[in-house]
Amino acid sequence: MKKVLVLWWYWNIWQVVVKDLLNSNFFVWIWWRSREKIDSFTSKLNSSNIEKVVIDMKDEWNLIEVFKKYDLVVNCLEYTFNQLILDLCIKCGKNYVDLWDDYNWIKISRSKDGLAKEAWISVCLWAWSAPWIVNVLTKYAAKSMQKIDTITISFADEIIDAPEEMLPFNFTTVVEEILWDALLFENWKYLFTGWSSRKIDWDFCKWWVNKSCFLPKSYVTNHDEQFSLPEYLSEKWIKNVYFIMKHSPSVIKLVKSLNKFWFLDKENKINIKWVEITSFEATNTLMSKHAPQNYYVKDKESLFIKLDEKVVKIDNDSVDWVPAWVMNTWIWCSLIAQYFINNTTTPWVFHPEEFVDDLWFIDELKKRNFKIYIDNKEI
Repeated sequence: MKKVLVLWWYWNIWQVVVKDLLNSNFFVWIWWRSREKIDSFTSKLNSSNIEKVVIDMKDEWNLIEVFKKYDLVVNCLEYTFNQLILDLCIKCGKNYVDLWDDYNWIKISRSKDGLAKEAWISVCLWAWSAPWIVNVLTKYAAKSMQKIDTITISFADEIIDAPEEMLPFNFTTVVEEILWDALLFENWKYLFTGWSSRKIDWDFCKWWVNKSCFLPKSYVTNHDEQFSLPEYLSEKWIKNVYFIMKHSPSVIKLVKSLNKFWFLDKENKINIKWVEITSFEATNTLMSKHAPQNYYVKDKESLFIKLDEKVVKIDNDSVDWVPAWVMNTWIWCSLIAQYFINNTTTPWVFHPEEFVDDLWFIDELKKRNFKIYIDNKEI
């Protein structure tokens, strides 16, 4: 039985990554910063194919010795750990998968292609819903197209009676999507555009049977991982690639107002009863506690990909007590880990499109009740 080491600490990732690996008959070791946390986690899992390990992230040699015991290291930690874990996997010759995206971090990781090749390991970066489902399904849908002018990507939740000010994700993510400059590919060039300054008016909502999704303002947003599509599909002569967000006008107005009055300042600290925290930390605590968020269980999320006039739509529903967006976001990490172990791969740091077999990927999604449509026809 193959052994996978999963490094994690985010509350919702284990529900998908670890459980799907266990259901697929993999032996999983999981790591947490304390024995109490890891015991609490494993008590919720009904499986004998799981073990626990507590490791010190500051002890490089200990980490290498731990990594050597496994067939694959899956890094679900925040992206600031990506380079540390990747470097250690190169040193001890272990295949590697990580989750998070950031344009500058990805550039650094891609610069290590040669080191990964010398170590004879395979490296998969940013294995979550975008770019994985987006790029792999774009690869599949583009096969019959000779040329593609523009690719536009978005996503939407189907929630009945959703409050107008609802946050689709945690407050920090919403702030980053609205206020961070976004990377886009336009007129055959990469460039950054100022936060929430560019609109794309294509209406994804018309592809919904009912009218419960909301995309009243479609702004180009900070999904920097999309920079690989123009490279991979260069023979299609792609001119533009955009990722647009779905936040309602009230949420955008709120975030911009908070930013204007320094409530989102991450540098300067304030003193609250002799405790020093930044303005952003205080605001984030309040918003996370009181702002409506998408924790609905019975919901649906769809990803949309528009290749000129061809439209790809990927639907998935909530599973058990895991919201649809959680399943949608993290299932790819488990699937890619399984693909790594079960297939012979070339040692390299990969674009998602060039790594995975798209037909295999689609079949695996269907096994997990995902539905994929191209121009309203299910495949």
